[in-house]
Amino acid sequence: MDHQTAVAENRAALQATIEFGTRKLGAARWEPTAGSEAAAELLPGENKVDGTPWGDDQPRTVYAAANLMMHGVLDNLAALYQLLDDRMSVIGPTVVARSAIEIASGVWWLMEPGIGVRARVCRELTLSLGSARRAGQLAKEFRDTGFDVNEAIEEAEQQEARVLQRIAALGVGTPTAGFSPKIGNYDAPPDATHGIAAMLKAVMPAGIPGTAIYRSYSAVTHGEIYGLMNFMAPGVSSDGTTLLHWHLPPDVLDSTVQMAIAAFREPWERISEVMGWGKLESDLWEIKLSKIYTTPTRARR
Repeated sequence: MDHQTAVAENRAALQATIEFGTRKLGAARWEPTAGSEAAAELLPGENKVDGTPWGDDQPRTVYAAANLMMHGVLDNLAALYQLLDDRMSVIGPTVVARSAIEIASGVWWLMEPGIGVRARVCRELTLSLGSARRAGQLAKEFRDTGFDVNEAIEEAEQQEARVLQRIAALGVGTPTAGFSPKIGNYDAPPDATHGIAAMLKAVMPAGIPGTAIYRSYSAVTHGEIYGLMNFMAPGVSSDGTTLLHWHLPPDVLDSTVQMAIAAFREPWERISEVMGWGKLESDLWEIKLSKIYTTPTRARR
Protein backbone atom coordinates (compact mmCIF):
# COMPACT_ATOMS: atom_id res chain seq x y z
CA MET A 1 0.00 0.00 0.00
CA ASP A 2 1.30 3.44 -0.89
CA HIS A 3 1.00 6.52 1.28
CA GLN A 4 -1.76 8.15 -0.78
CA THR A 5 -3.94 5.04 -0.59
CA ALA A 6 -3.44 4.75 3.16
CA VAL A 7 -4.36 8.41 3.62
CA ALA A 8 -7.45 8.25 1.41
CA GLU A 9 -8.89 5.07 2.92
CA ASN A 10 -8.24 6.01 6.51
CA ARG A 11 -9.62 9.52 6.09
CA ALA A 12 -12.82 7.95 4.76
CA ALA A 13 -12.97 5.51 7.69
CA LEU A 14 -12.34 8.27 10.23
CA GLN A 15 -14.99 10.50 8.69
CA ALA A 16 -17.56 7.69 8.81
CA THR A 17 -16.68 6.96 12.44
CA ILE A 18 -16.77 10.60 13.53
CA GLU A 19 -20.16 11.14 11.89
CA PHE A 20 -21.55 7.97 13.46
CA GLY A 21 -20.13 8.73 16.91
CA THR A 22 -21.29 12.34 16.92
CA ARG A 23 -24.79 11.28 15.92
CA LYS A 24 -25.09 8.49 18.49
CA LEU A 25 -23.17 9.92 21.45
CA GLY A 26 -23.66 13.67 21.05
CA ALA A 27 -26.65 14.06 23.37
CA ALA A 28 -25.67 15.47 26.75
CA ARG A 29 -28.17 13.18 28.47
CA TRP A 30 -28.24 9.57 27.30
CA GLU A 31 -31.66 7.94 27.39
CA PRO A 32 -31.77 4.15 27.75
CA THR A 33 -34.29 1.98 25.97
CA ALA A 34 -37.10 0.54 28.08
CA GLY A 35 -36.15 -2.86 29.45
CA SER A 36 -32.42 -2.24 29.08
CA GLU A 37 -29.79 -2.68 31.76
CA ALA A 38 -29.42 1.09 32.09
CA ALA A 39 -33.18 1.56 32.42
CA ALA A 40 -33.13 -0.88 35.34
CA GLU A 41 -30.21 1.00 36.92
CA LEU A 42 -32.30 4.20 36.92
CA LEU A 43 -35.13 2.57 38.87
CA PRO A 44 -35.43 2.93 42.68
CA GLY A 45 -33.82 0.13 44.63
CA GLU A 46 -30.62 1.36 46.28
CA ASN A 47 -30.80 3.50 49.42
CA LYS A 48 -28.34 5.93 50.96
CA VAL A 49 -27.05 5.62 54.50
CA ASP A 50 -29.89 7.84 55.73
CA GLY A 51 -32.48 5.57 54.12
CA THR A 52 -33.43 7.84 51.23
CA PRO A 53 -33.28 6.45 47.66
CA TRP A 54 -30.22 6.96 45.50
CA GLY A 55 -32.37 8.35 42.75
CA ASP A 56 -31.30 8.32 39.12
CA ASP A 57 -28.66 11.01 39.63
CA GLN A 58 -26.01 8.43 40.59
CA PRO A 59 -26.17 6.21 37.48
CA ARG A 60 -26.77 9.25 35.25
CA THR A 61 -23.53 10.73 36.59
CA VAL A 62 -21.79 7.56 35.37
CA TYR A 63 -23.33 7.92 31.91
CA ALA A 64 -22.35 11.60 31.80
CA ALA A 65 -18.75 10.67 32.64
CA ALA A 66 -18.72 8.05 29.88
CA ASN A 67 -20.19 10.59 27.46
CA LEU A 68 -17.48 13.10 28.33
CA MET A 69 -14.73 10.54 27.80
CA MET A 70 -16.18 9.35 24.49
CA HIS A 71 -16.22 12.95 23.29
CA GLY A 72 -12.49 12.94 24.05
CA VAL A 73 -12.06 9.83 21.89
CA LEU A 74 -14.03 11.41 19.05
CA ASP A 75 -11.98 14.58 19.32
CA ASN A 76 -8.81 12.52 18.92
CA LEU A 77 -10.27 10.82 15.86
CA ALA A 78 -11.06 14.26 14.43
CA ALA A 79 -7.45 15.29 15.09
CA LEU A 80 -6.24 12.17 13.28
CA TYR A 81 -8.46 13.07 10.32
CA GLN A 82 -6.89 16.51 10.12
CA LEU A 83 -3.37 15.10 10.40
CA LEU A 84 -3.81 12.73 7.47
CA ASP A 85 -2.52 14.29 4.27
CA ASP A 86 -0.03 13.66 1.49
CA ARG A 87 2.49 15.64 3.56
CA MET A 88 1.99 15.06 7.24
CA SER A 89 3.61 14.71 10.64
CA VAL A 90 5.45 11.43 11.10
CA ILE A 91 4.82 10.67 14.78
CA GLY A 92 1.68 12.80 15.22
CA PRO A 93 -0.82 10.02 14.38
CA THR A 94 0.80 7.64 16.88
CA VAL A 95 0.68 10.17 19.71
CA VAL A 96 -2.96 11.09 19.05
CA ALA A 97 -3.98 7.45 18.66
CA ARG A 98 -2.40 6.63 22.01
CA SER A 99 -4.58 9.25 23.69
CA ALA A 100 -7.73 7.90 22.00
CA ILE A 101 -6.92 4.33 23.01
CA GLU A 102 -6.20 5.22 26.64
CA ILE A 103 -9.37 7.28 27.08
CA ALA A 104 -11.45 4.58 25.41
CA SER A 105 -10.14 1.91 27.78
CA GLY A 106 -11.49 3.89 30.73
CA VAL A 107 -14.97 4.03 29.18
CA TRP A 108 -14.77 0.32 28.32
CA TRP A 109 -14.09 -0.49 31.98
CA LEU A 110 -16.75 1.92 33.25
CA MET A 111 -19.52 0.57 31.01
CA GLU A 112 -18.95 -3.15 31.47
CA PRO A 113 -22.32 -4.90 31.09
CA GLY A 114 -23.81 -6.93 33.91
CA ILE A 115 -21.87 -5.47 36.84
CA GLY A 116 -24.89 -3.83 38.51
CA VAL A 117 -25.60 -0.25 39.46
CA ARG A 118 -23.56 -0.25 42.70
CA ALA A 119 -20.38 -1.47 41.02
CA ARG A 120 -20.87 0.91 38.09
CA VAL A 121 -21.37 3.91 40.35
CA CYS A 122 -18.32 2.91 42.40
CA ARG A 123 -16.24 2.76 39.23
CA GLU A 124 -17.21 6.33 38.39
CA LEU A 125 -16.54 7.40 41.96
CA THR A 126 -13.02 5.94 41.97
CA LEU A 127 -12.24 7.62 38.62
CA SER A 128 -13.58 10.96 39.89
CA LEU A 129 -11.76 10.68 43.22
CA GLY A 130 -8.45 9.79 41.57
CA SER A 131 -8.86 12.69 39.14
CA ALA A 132 -9.52 15.17 41.94
CA ARG A 133 -6.50 13.93 43.87
CA ARG A 134 -4.24 14.28 40.83
CA ALA A 135 -5.50 17.81 40.22
CA GLY A 136 -4.75 18.68 43.82
CA GLN A 137 -1.27 17.20 43.64
CA LEU A 138 -0.48 19.15 40.47
CA ALA A 139 -1.69 22.42 41.97
CA LYS A 140 0.38 21.87 45.11
CA GLU A 141 3.50 21.20 43.04
CA PHE A 142 3.02 24.54 41.31
CA ARG A 143 2.52 26.25 44.67
CA ASP A 144 5.69 24.69 46.05
CA THR A 145 7.67 26.30 43.22
CA GLY A 146 6.32 29.76 43.99
CA PHE A 147 3.24 30.04 41.79
CA ASP A 148 0.05 31.50 43.26
CA VAL A 149 -2.37 28.64 42.59
CA ASN A 150 -4.28 28.66 45.87
CA GLU A 151 -7.55 28.94 43.96
CA ALA A 152 -6.75 25.82 41.94
CA ILE A 153 -5.78 23.92 45.10
CA GLU A 154 -9.00 24.97 46.80
CA GLU A 155 -11.04 23.90 43.78
CA ALA A 156 -9.36 20.47 43.67
CA GLU A 157 -9.82 19.98 47.40
CA GLN A 158 -13.49 20.91 47.10
CA GLN A 159 -13.93 18.43 44.26
CA GLU A 160 -12.30 15.68 46.31
CA ALA A 161 -14.49 16.60 49.28
CA ARG A 162 -17.62 16.38 47.12
CA VAL A 163 -16.68 12.93 45.86
CA LEU A 164 -15.87 11.73 49.39
CA GLN A 165 -19.21 13.10 50.56
CA ARG A 166 -21.00 11.16 47.82
CA ILE A 167 -19.16 7.98 48.77
CA ALA A 168 -20.04 8.38 52.44
CA ALA A 169 -23.68 9.21 51.73
CA LEU A 170 -24.13 6.20 49.45
CA GLY A 171 -22.56 3.84 51.98
CA VAL A 172 -20.58 1.89 49.38
CA GLY A 173 -17.39 1.58 51.44
CA THR A 174 -14.31 3.52 52.50
CA PRO A 175 -11.92 4.54 49.72
CA THR A 176 -8.24 3.74 49.95
CA ALA A 177 -5.48 6.31 49.47
CA GLY A 178 -3.77 7.00 46.16
CA PHE A 179 -4.72 7.96 42.64
CA SER A 180 -6.37 4.63 41.79
CA PRO A 181 -8.39 4.11 44.96
CA LYS A 182 -10.38 1.01 45.75
CA ILE A 183 -13.79 1.65 47.30
CA GLY A 184 -15.00 -1.03 49.68
CA ASN A 185 -15.11 -4.40 47.92
CA TYR A 186 -15.30 -2.87 44.45
CA ASP A 187 -12.55 -2.89 41.85
CA ALA A 188 -9.94 -0.18 41.51
CA PRO A 189 -9.41 0.97 37.91
CA PRO A 190 -6.76 -0.99 35.99
CA ASP A 191 -3.58 0.74 34.91
CA ALA A 192 -3.46 1.89 31.29
CA THR A 193 -1.29 -1.00 30.10
CA HIS A 194 -3.61 -3.75 31.38
CA GLY A 195 -6.83 -1.81 30.78
CA ILE A 196 -5.98 -1.39 27.10
CA ALA A 197 -4.87 -5.01 26.83
CA ALA A 198 -8.23 -6.17 28.17
CA MET A 199 -10.18 -3.82 25.87
CA LEU A 200 -8.34 -4.86 22.70
CA LYS A 201 -8.11 -8.58 23.45
CA ALA A 202 -11.12 -9.32 21.24
CA VAL A 203 -9.68 -7.52 18.20
CA MET A 204 -6.00 -8.51 18.39
CA PRO A 205 -4.66 -11.62 16.64
CA ALA A 206 -4.00 -14.57 18.93
CA GLY A 207 -0.50 -14.72 20.28
CA ILE A 208 0.14 -10.98 20.39
CA PRO A 209 0.71 -9.88 24.00
CA GLY A 210 -2.01 -7.37 24.79
CA THR A 211 0.20 -5.40 27.17
CA ALA A 212 2.57 -4.63 24.30
CA ILE A 213 0.01 -2.42 22.55
CA TYR A 214 0.05 0.51 24.96
CA ARG A 215 3.78 0.17 25.53
CA SER A 216 4.53 0.38 21.81
CA TYR A 217 2.52 3.59 21.45
CA SER A 218 4.02 5.02 24.65
CA ALA A 219 7.53 4.30 23.38
CA VAL A 220 6.95 6.86 20.62
CA THR A 221 5.21 9.39 22.86
CA HIS A 222 7.92 9.16 25.51
CA GLY A 223 10.74 9.43 22.98
CA GLU A 224 12.20 5.98 23.53
CA ILE A 225 14.89 5.35 20.92
CA TYR A 226 13.48 1.94 19.99
CA GLY A 227 10.10 3.57 19.40
CA LEU A 228 11.43 6.42 17.27
CA MET A 229 13.59 4.10 15.19
CA ASN A 230 10.39 2.67 13.68
CA PHE A 231 10.23 5.88 11.66
CA MET A 232 13.76 5.68 10.28
CA ALA A 233 14.34 3.95 6.93
CA PRO A 234 17.52 3.35 4.93
CA GLY A 235 18.00 5.35 1.77
CA VAL A 236 20.81 5.77 -0.74
CA SER A 237 22.34 9.19 -1.34
CA SER A 238 23.61 10.44 -4.73
CA ASP A 239 27.12 9.19 -3.95
CA GLY A 240 25.89 5.71 -3.06
CA THR A 241 26.14 6.16 0.70
CA THR A 242 23.39 4.54 2.75
CA LEU A 243 21.69 7.02 5.06
CA LEU A 244 18.71 6.80 7.39
CA HIS A 245 15.83 9.15 6.73
CA TRP A 246 12.77 10.12 8.78
CA HIS A 247 9.54 8.77 7.28
CA LEU A 248 6.09 7.33 8.04
CA PRO A 249 5.60 3.81 6.65
CA PRO A 250 2.11 3.47 5.10
CA ASP A 251 1.45 0.22 6.97
CA VAL A 252 2.26 1.91 10.29
CA LEU A 253 -0.13 4.76 9.49
CA ASP A 254 -2.80 2.27 8.41
CA SER A 255 -2.56 0.14 11.56
CA THR A 256 -2.43 3.21 13.80
CA VAL A 257 -5.69 4.64 12.49
CA GLN A 258 -7.42 1.27 12.50
CA MET A 259 -6.34 0.74 16.10
CA ALA A 260 -7.80 4.12 17.09
CA ILE A 261 -11.10 3.27 15.37
CA ALA A 262 -11.15 -0.13 17.11
CA ALA A 263 -10.61 1.68 20.41
CA PHE A 264 -13.78 3.69 19.71
CA ARG A 265 -15.73 0.59 18.68
CA GLU A 266 -15.04 -1.47 21.81
CA PRO A 267 -16.51 0.93 24.44
CA TRP A 268 -19.28 1.91 22.02
CA GLU A 269 -20.46 -1.71 21.88
CA ARG A 270 -20.61 -1.85 25.68
CA ILE A 271 -22.45 1.48 25.89
CA SER A 272 -24.95 0.34 23.28
CA GLU A 273 -25.55 -2.96 25.08
CA VAL A 274 -26.07 -1.35 28.49
CA MET A 275 -28.31 1.40 27.09
CA GLY A 276 -30.28 -1.04 24.94
CA TRP A 277 -29.84 1.00 21.78
CA GLY A 278 -30.61 -0.64 18.44
CA LYS A 279 -27.86 -2.08 16.25
CA LEU A 280 -29.08 -0.93 12.83
CA GLU A 281 -26.99 2.25 12.62
CA SER A 282 -24.02 0.47 14.16
CA ASP A 283 -24.26 -2.32 11.60
CA LEU A 284 -24.47 0.20 8.75
CA TRP A 285 -21.36 1.95 10.07
CA GLU A 286 -19.51 -1.37 10.29
CA ILE A 287 -20.53 -2.22 6.72
CA LYS A 288 -19.25 1.15 5.53
CA LEU A 289 -15.90 0.53 7.25
CA SER A 290 -15.72 -2.94 5.73
CA LYS A 291 -16.23 -1.53 2.25
CA ILE A 292 -13.58 1.13 2.80
CA TYR A 293 -11.00 -1.37 3.98
CA THR A 294 -11.87 -4.08 1.43
CA THR A 295 -10.23 -2.83 -1.74
CA PRO A 296 -8.32 -4.44 -4.63
CA THR A 297 -5.15 -2.81 -3.27
CA ARG A 298 -5.51 -4.63 0.04
CA ALA A 299 -6.50 -7.88 -1.65
CA ARG A 300 -3.14 -7.94 -3.47
CA ARG A 301 -1.13 -7.44 -0.27
